[in-house]
Amino acid sequence: MQSSSHPVTLSQRAYSLIEVLAASSIIVIALGAALSLGIATVSQEESGSRIARGLSIQENAARLFRLGLSPEEIIRLIPPDPCVEELLISDPYSVMAGSVTVSASDIKLTVITNPSKVGWISAALGNNSVVNEARRTLPKLTVYRPHTRAGS
Repeated sequence: MQSSSHPVTLSQRAYSLIEVLAASSIIVIALGAALSLGIATVSQEESGSRIARGLSIQENAARLFRLGLSPEEIIRLIPPDPCVEELLISDPYSVMAGSVTVSASDIKLTVITNPSKVGWISAALGNNSVVNEARRTLPKLTVYRPHTRAGS
């Protein structure tokens, strides 16, 4: 009488538990790296977008100064933006350019680059150094305008 069980040959091997765990860990590490890269890319894009908006606001303030508006009027006219922490426009001062006297003003702007104020490098929330790193002061913009007959 023959038995109904088939003998196991070497060609019918299955994956061992260790092989499955090793393959799973490699997949998890790859997914974690891809997720980390995606988050870093989105964060960098948002920071760049906020800096570009800040530069646009600074340039608009410069154009308004060239049109003859006072610093107070410019600050009142520029709409508030959540990415702008501080907009400073100095009082106009006179500058000699050759034989011509012109008015000048300095425009300084600070942008909030990271609205969440979260820093994963230090692994701490609300750390003062992280809050300071979430700000960027744009380079000072000096704007010139000629004096007019009206005296401005």
